[in-house]
Amino acid sequence: MKRLQWYTMGSVLTAGLLGLAHEALGGDFEAEHSRNTQCTLRTLKGTYVYANDGYIVTGSERVPFAQAGRDFIHGDGTLTGSATVSTNGEITRITYTGTYTLKPDCSGTVTLTDNLGGTAHFDIFVTNNGESTTFIQTDAGYVTSGFEIRRN
Repeated sequence: MKRLQWYTMGSVLTAGLLGLAHEALGGDFEAEHSRNTQCTLRTLKGTYVYANDGYIVTGSERVPFAQAGRDFIHGDGTLTGSATVSTNGEITRITYTGTYTLKPDCSGTVTLTDNLGGTAHFDIFVTNNGESTTFIQTDAGYVTSGFEIRRN
């Protein structure tokens, strides 16, 4: 219960700090940000490495997992990749293909399908130059997020 309270308090604190930052910047931060942000599909292009961990939640059961991999992003809304996954200590090596969208504000989505028939969905947030991205899995029962960095 204490953990849940911490998250709630953290969210309130974060919202308060964002509000103060918004006011300190003259209240026009969002408009300024959108003028300076112009991502396209080509913003993401090259080889990216990543690692993430988290839990697969089913009812009250939490199964830990960790994953490390490499994406080859083609700059046209498609990608391929490979990864090693440890699920509760069991190692699996996968390959996958995927598609992505990217809005001018540098937010987007990714859908991946692996060689074992699994499909995963993510929301992504990309730096303006495409050097890095952060992601969160949006499939029910998965609790994970991470970062990718371009390494050509």
